[in-house]
Amino acid sequence: MARPEIHRRPGGATTLALLGLLFLGGCRSKLCLTGDRECDLPSPCAGLTFTCDVAEGDEPSVKVYEAGDPLPAGLDTLVSPGDFLLQNDQVVAVIEALDHAHYLGTSGGNLLDLASRGGADTLNHVIQAIGLLPEDAAVYTDARMISGEGLVALQVTGHLDGHPDLRIATRYELRACEPGLRIRTEFANLEPDPKMVALLDGLYWSGRENLPFTPVAGTGFVHPSFGLTTVGDVYTDAPFLAATAHTEEASSYAVLACDQPHLSGFHSDVVSAVGKRPVLLTTRSTASLERFFGVVPGRSVGPAADLALEVREQLFDERWVRIDGQIVTSGGGPLGDEARASVILEEGSLTQERGARTPWTQVAPDAEGRFSARVPWQRGYVLTVEAFGRPVEERALDVDITNLDLGRIAIPGDATLTLQVLRDGVPGEGLVFFHPADEATREAVSGRLHGVWSTCAPLLGAPHGGSPACNRVLVTQTTAVAVPAGNYEVFATAGPFRRLGRASLSVAEGEAQSLSFDLGALPLKPTGTLDGDFHVHGGASFDSSIPHLDRVRAFLAADLDVIVATDHDVVHDYAAARATLDADARLALIVGVETTGHVLYGLDPNTYVPKVIGHWIFWPLDLDPLAPRRGMPWDEEVEPGGLMERMAGAGWPDERGIAQLNHPYAEADFGRDLGWPKALGIDLDLPLPTQDDGSSAALYLRTPEGGRFGNGDYHAQEVMNGTENGDLLPYRAFWFYLLNQGILRAGTANSDSHGLTDNVLGTPRNLIWANTPVVPFSEPVFDTAVREGRMIGTNGPVLEVALDRGSGAPLGPSILPVQPTAGSSLRIRVSAAPWVPVEEVRIIVNGTVVRTFDGAELVTPLDPFGASELLRLEQSLPLSELLPEAGDAWIVVEAGAPLPQAGDLDCDGVPDTTDNDGDGAIDWRDVDRNDDGVVDAADLDVNEDGKRDAKDTPAACEGGEGPLRNPALPEASDAPARIFEAVTPGGYPFAFTNPFVIDREGDGFDAPGLEGGS
Repeated sequence: MARPEIHRRPGGATTLALLGLLFLGGCRSKLCLTGDRECDLPSPCAGLTFTCDVAEGDEPSVKVYEAGDPLPAGLDTLVSPGDFLLQNDQVVAVIEALDHAHYLGTSGGNLLDLASRGGADTLNHVIQAIGLLPEDAAVYTDARMISGEGLVALQVTGHLDGHPDLRIATRYELRACEPGLRIRTEFANLEPDPKMVALLDGLYWSGRENLPFTPVAGTGFVHPSFGLTTVGDVYTDAPFLAATAHTEEASSYAVLACDQPHLSGFHSDVVSAVGKRPVLLTTRSTASLERFFGVVPGRSVGPAADLALEVREQLFDERWVRIDGQIVTSGGGPLGDEARASVILEEGSLTQERGARTPWTQVAPDAEGRFSARVPWQRGYVLTVEAFGRPVEERALDVDITNLDLGRIAIPGDATLTLQVLRDGVPGEGLVFFHPADEATREAVSGRLHGVWSTCAPLLGAPHGGSPACNRVLVTQTTAVAVPAGNYEVFATAGPFRRLGRASLSVAEGEAQSLSFDLGALPLKPTGTLDGDFHVHGGASFDSSIPHLDRVRAFLAADLDVIVATDHDVVHDYAAARATLDADARLALIVGVETTGHVLYGLDPNTYVPKVIGHWIFWPLDLDPLAPRRGMPWDEEVEPGGLMERMAGAGWPDERGIAQLNHPYAEADFGRDLGWPKALGIDLDLPLPTQDDGSSAALYLRTPEGGRFGNGDYHAQEVMNGTENGDLLPYRAFWFYLLNQGILRAGTANSDSHGLTDNVLGTPRNLIWANTPVVPFSEPVFDTAVREGRMIGTNGPVLEVALDRGSGAPLGPSILPVQPTAGSSLRIRVSAAPWVPVEEVRIIVNGTVVRTFDGAELVTPLDPFGASELLRLEQSLPLSELLPEAGDAWIVVEAGAPLPQAGDLDCDGVPDTTDNDGDGAIDWRDVDRNDDGVVDAADLDVNEDGKRDAKDTPAACEGGEGPLRNPALPEASDAPARIFEAVTPGGYPFAFTNPFVIDREGDGFDAPGLEGGS
């Protein structure tokens, strides 16, 4: 038997080369972990057999992936040279090289890509662990490729993170004809103390991609929520786990145990953890887990569920039958989209509520409406057909031991609407929103895809995927879409600097209509500016499923000049889609990345809770299509300064490039902090320490030991993130907090769009005074303008503000200090599209509003859908009337809606709560303690009698906090705020300048300090 040559990388992990073939047999698997001999784990899933005729060249193979090898297709494909490639005639699987860590892993050796041959990889990452804590994850240090008769395998061995005597090994095996991997993991406790072990696979779905499905009563796609302390309450046993992304470019995945009848674990749309229930392992004891991980083409879980039942029939002698049928509509229109029609089969009866039945499968009919699904035999079922996210047909089925053909099943028809967008009279791109025009229609068309993700009215397509998505349609010249019957207000937009289109629509089943919108450009963009969105995601991100072509169409529909592509943890440039759509002649694309903390570690010595540093954007970067993460360095277990060091080492030009702090106070997602200051618990009532005094706050500015970048050496901060304004107040407050301390960072406004539903791309955006056209575009010139803050952020209003010093050209906003003259004045010009309300213009000095323009001082357009009355305010004010009597200062100008009044109930200086009960005061009565989105009596009950006594009133700073809510919209459907919100969901108009930094004496900016604010 030939032995492999194993090369260890620095730190103990491995890159390897196979010099010969290894054969099965070896020693007992227990010795692999408890002894010193190298040996093979046993082949998993004994008794499982797939048969087929294997053509020459289709035999299973295992190799180290090399440059020039074909890339597996799919939005989530990340294979790079050095990774391990296992393939047969059915599937392609990629296991990371041991030094190619991704996402939740601290080493390679994990399942990274899995697709059917010729299909698409939509799997993010699968890691092995024995629990939920960071130290429970596997760190693989050795790998061996194995070839045997009719099979190949890769075996990786290692230990738990930080625990060399908690050993783990995993064998990935692929056989001829099999549509998936057999996997066996073994664990040995060689520490002297017992160890609680739950041997698990962690499947990282990420929230907007694959939805997990389990055939368990009351679940299916819907799983109970949990926290780290309550996860034991939601453990379930399921015959199998299935998942798919429910998009056109999707695969259908199935996972099931081979050595036990059920998989145990928990599920959410972010992660599933499945394997075995926790057990206590004494020293030198072992545990193992065998499972089959299959993949078949399909945008529903039906193909995966069919495969799972086939495997379970072999392993556990469970029989199944096939149910066939055809869905037809009254209008006879085509199907093929599971939002239009989806079939769910649940074990149970019509007399049971749906939540009491056991869902076994869900399948999308083809374009002719035909469907086929497998279910266990000799049981009673309910077949439900959902259309546009709502059940429209139910029938009971009595299934015996023979296949069942249901024939034709009729469901209500739809209307076909052909949409056209004209841009200055020429067919082009736009985004069209459908809104119910009355409550009857809203009630009739509101739906959720399989009861999860967001409620849409109407649900025209899967919320996270291509167009149509939820109630939105990307239009390119002319586009047809199926719509449920009803009455609608239809809005069309191509960004905030064009006219808004609106049409009233009434459609019936089987009807066909056409709508056309002329979205003419409005002269709003100041001369010499480019508009750009610096935070944009597409299908390359682990939490996005929008196809690349639709992503670039959305770039064009937003009418932007500059896009910074910032996919999570992978560098991507959308080059193929841009070329297909000839987009480069219309917009400039800068290649960047959003680093995303996944691996929790002891960041802050003042808390035992492990942390991550949040999300950061870096640009420009070079795309390396063959490098791990396509050129982005590993971004885990590092402070921001160290991250900048790694990025510079990977080619980021720190002398001119941009590092941006993203959404500084966003809520944590699955225990991972999204914002750096929130992770540290910065108190905005206290100044940031400038020396490392050991406090949490001191981490913010310190320079990691041996580094050349400080943690605060970034260039820009998001003041606006996302179409919804819910977090604007804390982001704005933190920016002001830094400005008051002389920490001058450019403020940006970005959509953070991941698709068509979460945020509207380009809303908000930045207007940048950069001396470069789109073609030819100068990235260095553009980047310099951004670093210097020569821009405004906006979701509609346009602020042209300049400091006029009496001689020379007026100066626009910038974080570079400027010395005024005695007669200097501030010139303010505010304009907006007629459909964008501007109710206030505020001048802010050192964080305090010193002047407000509102009411009759502002122009209110008579026709929101017109093209006139763009100018809302024009003023010139002496600087001396705005500045304090002495000292340096900074000035920011804002325009849009009045800001919501907010309180700071937890006393950390961060606005956290609005007047949610409407009593005119912001206090503990406004706190949503149940996290149900509604502030009601249940939030106030503390006693058995359902009442709160005076003595139960919480002390100051101890009554909880949140939420922050936008002002209520007016009742009238034609109110300007409602029209704006129709294409800016969850948002109200807001724009801000970057600061004017006033250095009165020209001797350097002397910041006002925290007392300079309000």
